Amino acid sequence: MRKGAEELVELRGYLVSITPRTRRGLVEYRLRVVTFGGEPWVIYLREPRVPLRPGIPISVKAFLSRQLEKPRWIADELRIIREAGILKPRPAVIEEVVRGVYPIVSGRQDDRFFSVPVEEDVLSSIPKELPQRLYCLFLETGSEVKLVGAFHEKEYALFDRILRLVSSIDQEGFESDRLFEEYLRSRGLAD
Repeated sequence: MRKGAEELVELRGYLVSITPRTRRGLVEYRLRVVTFGGEPWVIYLREPRVPLRPGIPISVKAFLSRQLEKPRWIADELRIIREAGILKPRPAVIEEVVRGVYPIVSGRQDDRFFSVPVEEDVLSSIPKELPQRLYCLFLETGSEVKLVGAFHEKEYALFDRILRLVSSIDQEGFESDRLFEEYLRSRGLAD
């Protein structure tokens, strides 16, 4: 039930992780979104209508659901923001994690050293035994750079293969529709 404006939210930012799960026998997706300003959100989605992968810029309208469990944000509308750039996961070697008031991750990327803040959610995807090579999503917000996503090589390769598969299916569907319309025109059946 949607009551006031405080129970509706519209976010613009980057999708940084997608976790499928089941709830009451139905598949849903737990999306971690980081706004363009660096604020983390968790949004739940039933059926994605667009191909999702880490690093894409999205706009999400969500409402606060208070059913049975603790309150959680449910996506009402989700679309890709075409005019914004994509965050590309880049290989990096994570060498150290320092836990404190603000966790800090240090490592190397392209032979350059980095030491950046990280959210607790991202820490769970970094192995305990370091150093480790991971694909990382870095977000620049003004003068600050944050690590907002980290994936094992196999996990990243899986996302990449799924995206290519979805793209080829979309392209085949587009080509099929085009050929069907040409056929109808050639028979005088199209407007």
